[in-house]
Amino acid sequence: MFSIYDGPDANGILLSKRPSCLAGLRDVLEQNEAALAQVSNYPALDRTLRSDPSINFVFIDLDSFDSIICQFESLRRLRVVHPDRPVILLSEEFETDEFGTYRKVLGDISLRVPVLHASLEIALLQAPVNNLEWRQHLDAMPPNTVTLAQNEQHMPSRFLHA
Repeated sequence: MFSIYDGPDANGILLSKRPSCLAGLRDVLEQNEAALAQVSNYPALDRTLRSDPSINFVFIDLDSFDSIICQFESLRRLRVVHPDRPVILLSEEFETDEFGTYRKVLGDISLRVPVLHASLEIALLQAPVNNLEWRQHLDAMPPNTVTLAQNEQHMPSRFLHA
């Protein structure tokens, strides 16, 4: 069981094309009675987030896609269209776990794979805090900037592809 995380029940979704690569993450979450669904592409992630408001954490396996550069626009749009969903980025390429807001345009937390139990627990605590800062950042932006990004969701050929 998590020793310090005592927040709302974690109900997450994992964006990954690799069904068994993050089995350890799935096991830790399930042992702690947290739900974790999985989708394999950004449009499916968007549809699921729109249809299930109970999802309160989004995990993105960056390594299952071509590169972070290829995903930049998809991640940015995800952050604008679903700003209230804390995003935890996962990658073997990260040198270390990062719990600050350095990558706030892309996600709230960055965890190195394999994910350590303690790091996951801290991420579940810190991601909502960082997400609040992200939403405050969006609120401070000129309204037409955020509206433009949100309206891009109605352009299927350009929305959330990776």
